Amino acid sequence: MLVKKRAVGFIFVSLLLIMALPVWGGGRGELQGQDITIGQWWPGMDTATFQPQSTLEHMVLAHRVRLQQENDFRMREVTISTWTEFLQSAAVSIMAGDPSASVFWMEAAWAMTMHRQGLLAPIPNVVDFGPAVPGDGRVEWSQPLMNAFTFGGTRYAMSVSAHMQPLVLYFNKRLFREAGLDPALPYNMQANRTWTWANFLPIARQLTRDTDGDGIIDTWAMTRDLATEILDAVVSSNGATYVDRDAQGRFVNATTRPEFLEALHFIVSIWNEGLMMPRPDGAGWDWAYSAFVDGRAAMLVAPVWARNSLQHMTDDWGMVMFPMGPRVNDYVVFAQEHVLVVPYSFPPAQVQRIVSAVNMWFTPPDRSPTAWQDGIWHVYRDARAVTETMPIVRDPRRAIVQYHRFVPGLERGQIAWGLWDNEDDPAHLNPSTLIEAVYLSWNALLADLNADL
Repeated sequence: MLVKKRAVGFIFVSLLLIMALPVWGGGRGELQGQDITIGQWWPGMDTATFQPQSTLEHMVLAHRVRLQQENDFRMREVTISTWTEFLQSAAVSIMAGDPSASVFWMEAAWAMTMHRQGLLAPIPNVVDFGPAVPGDGRVEWSQPLMNAFTFGGTRYAMSVSAHMQPLVLYFNKRLFREAGLDPALPYNMQANRTWTWANFLPIARQLTRDTDGDGIIDTWAMTRDLATEILDAVVSSNGATYVDRDAQGRFVNATTRPEFLEALHFIVSIWNEGLMMPRPDGAGWDWAYSAFVDGRAAMLVAPVWARNSLQHMTDDWGMVMFPMGPRVNDYVVFAQEHVLVVPYSFPPAQVQRIVSAVNMWFTPPDRSPTAWQDGIWHVYRDARAVTETMPIVRDPRRAIVQYHRFVPGLERGQIAWGLWDNEDDPAHLNPSTLIEAVYLSWNALLADLNADL
């Protein structure tokens, strides 16, 4: 179930990656004759065979072909396995002394597992990893995530900001209109900063409607799934998180903090008021997407890549951030990012060449400050999603690193699924009980991780 979701999602991620491409930190002699591969589990790009489908893809292809010709090297993205087999496949090849790629995209927990096993090479400062200014032609490296993968002053991973897939809130404009609400209301409230939990609830109540008067709800404010995404959105929108790092760099359990508990109570209040559409009997993992597309739910919490699943939706839709909780004064980006890691099996000189080539590969082909917008206009129904919401999504100052993804074995679904399981048991919606159920086991996982840092 989860495997299917990730497989679909990262097909869309690959398209996003094509849109954000590097400033070169090396010279022709340094990369001459090199053959460098980026290992991943979604479709990649080989400039010798890639068939561009848009103006932007033509630009990216021409850019990458030129870079390889001018520096006399070859680089390509290759699919080395499926998502379910990726970590094992990569690790086995590295330990055997024959890495299946020069550099690998990894989920954060996978990368942390490999780091603990001593399988990752330190990332040298051979390129400018500093914050990029829009239009300066440099790679937009994800500063928060790379800082998160820095231990004892040494960096072990890279990440490109265009690979962020944060959660957003999609809304059905027709259902807003039919409920007597301005279909531009979420945009307007987001812009004037009144898009808050407190103001969200009355809107959600108005959107939950019995349209034919038979006593049965026909359209809901939102779905109760996907449970983990909804939990992520609400928790982060209040400035909370599952796991944090202290001043010494140790990972700490953050579920007992007031802002986290407050977020769980807010989710429970939405459910108790009957504003969430329950899971239909026999529904698949993606039923929430169908409910939104079919007009049974007015709002959907989902990653940015989900926009690709809405292209054939009949109703018009928009996209905003999740409303702000009472503990924050700005919108929060809780991004699902992946990292690039280099196997330890390469000597330092080769690691430098790999890092330089990766930097080149992701250099933007267009230095215009708004060039990033060119590849996404066609996947939205209105300009405000691109000009208002996406700049928030892309702002690294708003980002909260999902440290729980660094902890092998830690599953925040234990809390998310607990919110919806055993509905006949009154205790299932008790936030304190849910936290207590995972607190000791999570602390043990964190202690084990900290011991290896």
